[in-house]
Amino acid sequence: MPPHSDAFNTLTRQGVVVLTDLQAQLDIEFAALSNHSLDDLQQSTAGKRLLLEQLAELNAQREQLLTQLGYSATRDGIVQWLDALPAELKPASEALWQELQQALEQIQRLNLRNEQVLRRSSRNNDQLLALLRGQNQRHTLYNASGGKGQLSAQTRLGKA
Repeated sequence: MPPHSDAFNTLTRQGVVVLTDLQAQLDIEFAALSNHSLDDLQQSTAGKRLLLEQLAELNAQREQLLTQLGYSATRDGIVQWLDALPAELKPASEALWQELQQALEQIQRLNLRNEQVLRRSSRNNDQLLALLRGQNQRHTLYNASGGKGQLSAQTRLGKA
């Protein structure tokens, strides 16, 4: 096995392991967001940060390897590199690369899920704070886009 193929496969395999750990952290983050657990969220964020740093380092090493071999570190460059591999080495490297791509797609889905939970929670908190402040959404003078809000709020202001 050429050393560059072995190095690429090792970096890719390590990337899959880091992404698997990141998936677990995103699940922990989801539970923390759902349960409103600040301590768990802080721990999850710290864990995610470390994993993302590891992933960035692995990506930088893979990019450096491909650049040294004369390929770009883009999807097209990796496809070109895979196509240039000897037939007996290509399936293993391709399978690892596909596994990494699938893990990345799963990370994107989980991150989007957590973002939606966070936005919903933020919107709910904003509504609760507005109620505690005595603000009624029906009586706003301006809406979120800066246009005229409810007529009742404008009428009361005009009467004052």
